[in-house]
Amino acid sequence: MARLTRTVSKIGERLRSPEARKDDARALLTGRFAAVGRQADQAPVVLDRLETQGQLGTVPVDFMLAQLRLQTAQQFDTDVEKALADRAAPALFIRGGTMTLDQLAAEATKSYPDALQRDGETVLARWPIVIWSDAALVVGSGQRLELSTTDGAFLLNSGLLTLDRGTLSASEGTNPGIKNFRPFVATAMTGAMQAREARFDRLGYGGTGSTSGISVLGAALFPAKISSFIVDSTFDNVGGISLQNTHRIRLSGNRISGGAGPAIALKGVTGADIMNNVITGTTDAQAIDVQNTSTSVAVTGNILLGNRGSGIFVANDARDVTITGNLLSGNGRGGVSVVRSACMTIADNIILSNGQVGIKVRASDALTLSHNDLIANAGAGISIIDQDAHARVAIDGNAFSANKSGIHGGSASEVALKANDFAGQSPILLDGEFAPYVPQLLKTAASAGPQAEALTIHANTQSAAPADCKTGS
Repeated sequence: MARLTRTVSKIGERLRSPEARKDDARALLTGRFAAVGRQADQAPVVLDRLETQGQLGTVPVDFMLAQLRLQTAQQFDTDVEKALADRAAPALFIRGGTMTLDQLAAEATKSYPDALQRDGETVLARWPIVIWSDAALVVGSGQRLELSTTDGAFLLNSGLLTLDRGTLSASEGTNPGIKNFRPFVATAMTGAMQAREARFDRLGYGGTGSTSGISVLGAALFPAKISSFIVDSTFDNVGGISLQNTHRIRLSGNRISGGAGPAIALKGVTGADIMNNVITGTTDAQAIDVQNTSTSVAVTGNILLGNRGSGIFVANDARDVTITGNLLSGNGRGGVSVVRSACMTIADNIILSNGQVGIKVRASDALTLSHNDLIANAGAGISIIDQDAHARVAIDGNAFSANKSGIHGGSASEVALKANDFAGQSPILLDGEFAPYVPQLLKTAASAGPQAEALTIHANTQSAAPADCKTGS
């Protein structure tokens, strides 16, 4: 335990800088940390392009916000107009093809001189910018698009927003209309956002949703035709990345530091890879949040250190979620929490010194918790509570050390234990309603290997059909 704690401390030191990446700590990701350091084969990203040349015009801001609220189920803040310094000013409107940041600045300077200011490679937008569904905006290498905080600027994208080694940020200052306002980037309807080796600074306010900082908001009638991804990018003091009612999302290799959180929030997302990110220091919420019927989500190889809430929180009918090979330490509300969800695998994670329970399961079914290291958490290593009568949880091959207790149960249903290592867990192995099973646990714990004896607590009746994770029934 002491060695693991020292190693996690060293990992934290190497990743302290907002510019650090997981690779900066890779030399330490060996031995017990090998699953965290493992690199999955991923195809390199390819940025999509529109061949035609875009045109620049204007559109009334209130009209665009009304359309986007209508198409995204009211997900846009109704008060955002209060942030506009000049409510009579329109938004810049890109349509009909691709515009680079250079082209946008040149056209705006010629036709709408009050909208933008340019200083070298930095373009400051004082008006909101709208990318229409047939258009794209490209921020290229070394370029910086800055949205004015004092003027209430923001970017709405229903086409394609591309950052290829460019920067999107908010300007310094305070907005007179909404004191906590910070510019944001919202992709909605058919829109897609693609970024590689990009940088995002000081964006977002108001929790999850359109104003969170970076958002991709799908709509049933307008499914995105192009996949969104953000890879190998830096987020510094950005409220969060909010993904809602969309699909085919990839967030990998990013460094996310500061911000209120959740750093990454998924609601109603189908198909997402959340891989090899480093997330530290959220001030209000968890690092990764998966909710509201999200499915086919892989959370793999992430390092989540010192966040205010849980490291990973899964809730509200999420299913087919895999949480594997992550390092979670120093998170205020525990390592992994699963609430009212089903069909999940939580495996090969190191969950150390979190503020509450290592893995908490509540009102959830068809979960497998295997080969996790659960060490020195302030609560139980694993807690299982408020289960439905026929719910099943398998706990297989985990190692428990120095948690407040090993496994806690309260209103639990079937829990199957096999080949778990409690050698470092004292003095409480089983807690709550599981406490009477300690003698049976000690007997079965003496067996190991493929023929290890299992202990099933609160075994369900044979008539209780297991959850069908293929059909969702």
